[in-house]
Amino acid sequence: MTLNVLLLKSHSLMNQTVRRMLVPLLTSIVLMGCSSSQSGPASVTETSVARAELTDRIQFIEKYVTFRRTYEKLDYDIMYQNNGGGMVPAPSDWDIQLIAVVPETEIDDWVPANVQKSDVSAPEWLEGLPGEIERHGIAEWYRKSGTTVGVDRERSIVAYRSTSTPD
Repeated sequence: MTLNVLLLKSHSLMNQTVRRMLVPLLTSIVLMGCSSSQSGPASVTETSVARAELTDRIQFIEKYVTFRRTYEKLDYDIMYQNNGGGMVPAPSDWDIQLIAVVPETEIDDWVPANVQKSDVSAPEWLEGLPGEIERHGIAEWYRKSGTTVGVDRERSIVAYRSTSTPD
């Protein structure tokens, strides 16, 4: 056999070996990317109008916030987009807005740690929230990296917004 024939045969064998290794590897990568499992809660756009009972509202909102609080009344507007289920997972997007009547003893739990009160007026998103909870007495405002909290201590009302796209 000539050197050319030997080189062609060894090249052909090497290509077959590489193909045998790469095809299963690439197939598994593609299948993992197409997987329908996603981490985190499902994507949703919902207001509190969709749920009449306070307990249902609390159970729903606790899927989209990391804290647990006590509510006497609760209204919200939530947009959550879970971007973790695609071929290339991406960070989720959210805009969680709520207004609530809470126990007087829990008002300070809502204020972000080490944040000073801001001298700002009520934000526009507050007026767009559904429900009957009075919002005109909210005078204390706190802001910290995408989170805004407003407090009406006299009536134990809290307004809260967390967004992945801060102003």
